[in-house]
Amino acid sequence: MDPNRTEDVRTGDTIDIDGGYQHRALTEGFVVQRFWHRLKTVTIERVAPPEPGMVVLDLGCGSGVVADWLAERAGTVDAVDANLRAIGYARRTFVRPNLSFHLATADALPFPDGRFDRIYVLEFIEHLYWGQLAALFARLRALLAPGGTLFVTTPNYRSLWPLLEGAMDRLGLAPHMDGEQHVSRPTPRLLRSLADASGFTVVRQGRFAGAAPFAAAVSWRLAEALDRAEHRLGSPLGSLLYALWKKP
Repeated sequence: MDPNRTEDVRTGDTIDIDGGYQHRALTEGFVVQRFWHRLKTVTIERVAPPEPGMVVLDLGCGSGVVADWLAERAGTVDAVDANLRAIGYARRTFVRPNLSFHLATADALPFPDGRFDRIYVLEFIEHLYWGQLAALFARLRALLAPGGTLFVTTPNYRSLWPLLEGAMDRLGLAPHMDGEQHVSRPTPRLLRSLADASGFTVVRQGRFAGAAPFAAAVSWRLAEALDRAEHRLGSPLGSLLYALWKKP
């Protein structure tokens, strides 16, 4: 099977994912898993922190952890997921007057054009076939206000990520990913080409989540120090990619 094939259309995962998975992984998981999930907001803070008054979208919000973090800092946050259980969990767990959770698929987003100052798409694009992504980002581009930005993270398939993914699948450490959740295999080159094809300007692109999460098994403080050092060096071993794109 070609993981970047273009002919298929996907509207959801083929396995049932518990609605509170991301929240429990951050707060109750093994220490490596907790550090890994914490790096999502650490990387946002470094690269694309929300500003007061911003109207933002969290696409593929899962149990709502990042959306709640964004809502502490932004003006208005809309968060979307196609998993009914995740949206139910998020609505029960994270309640703020400026935070709304919506049950919708990525191809039927219920918002007017130009609504958002920034859109966050965290570890989502690998859940769609590559051929679907041009249409997705065309729609997201329309949802952004002029000069708006889009922040993306995704596994880096030009890293040790495929080995990590395979190990987690075999050991049952997370809901099965390869072929069940993850059906595309982004790389730095493919991610940049997707930005170009979608009419965005690449502001910044890089890697994160290298060796630091695994150091957390020894010491959380050591892991934080190693993460800062890796960030200064560009995280050459980073298993995840980030990118900040701008709408011209």
